Amino acid sequence: MFRPAHALATAALAASLLSACGSPPIPPAPAAQPAPSAAVAAERTAECARLGEVLDAEMRDVPAAEIRSTTPMPRVEELMHRLERSCDDSERLSDSLTDPVLATEANEFRLATAYLLLTTAHIFGLAHKGEPDLAPFDRAADVAGRQRELVYRSAKARCKDDGSRDQSPAWGEALMAMLQEVRPAVHGCYLKEKERAPDRKIGKLEIKLHIDRDGHVELAGPIGFSALSPARSELVYCVVRVLEPMQFAPPDGRAIVILPFTE
Repeated sequence: MFRPAHALATAALAASLLSACGSPPIPPAPAAQPAPSAAVAAERTAECARLGEVLDAEMRDVPAAEIRSTTPMPRVEELMHRLERSCDDSERLSDSLTDPVLATEANEFRLATAYLLLTTAHIFGLAHKGEPDLAPFDRAADVAGRQRELVYRSAKARCKDDGSRDQSPAWGEALMAMLQEVRPAVHGCYLKEKERAPDRKIGKLEIKLHIDRDGHVELAGPIGFSALSPARSELVYCVVRVLEPMQFAPPDGRAIVILPFTE
């Protein structure tokens, strides 16, 4: 049975990003620490600006929505070269940042970019070989692009409050009730995956939802997903397509939800 791995954690974006993905609910914040010195604060502000500037440029340079088998091959090849440069740029950025949290975010962006590059290269190679059905690989590119967008938002949120809020227990209970309604559809995704590969152990899969002020899912995608993940992109794509059309009760501000599933 494919099911939620544990109780859902709903938390402010900044808090949820500080925790390990899929961890138990965030514990109470520790006692307030002394404010950083003016020099330290100024340095972090400068590094936040550099992080935002570099990642903004990388996202503009590689529009993930264009990475499809129907995109002309010269354009796909160009996007691959840009993704390679993006990997290098984000690695250099990570190495240059003195704030370990910001450096980790830059490195996570590099990893997500590398996975998108691998997926794009796969489409490029199969198209050259005349693969008759590239739809599964288009879906893989969609999953990779979503993850890169989620990592980008996470990195940017380290330095800027994007309006997400801690949610009330009542809102969390209502959200869980709504998720129970789509549980059969999510399980159907799992069954399709098992039909494709009966002996494949899926393990754990984590999906992040960004829910806007009206309760709409504005972005859904995987976190920590790569070519080494036991789950396949087809399963991720199916689950995302179940969750993305959902309409929840309006949250307080915006909500970020991490849904861990396990086999």
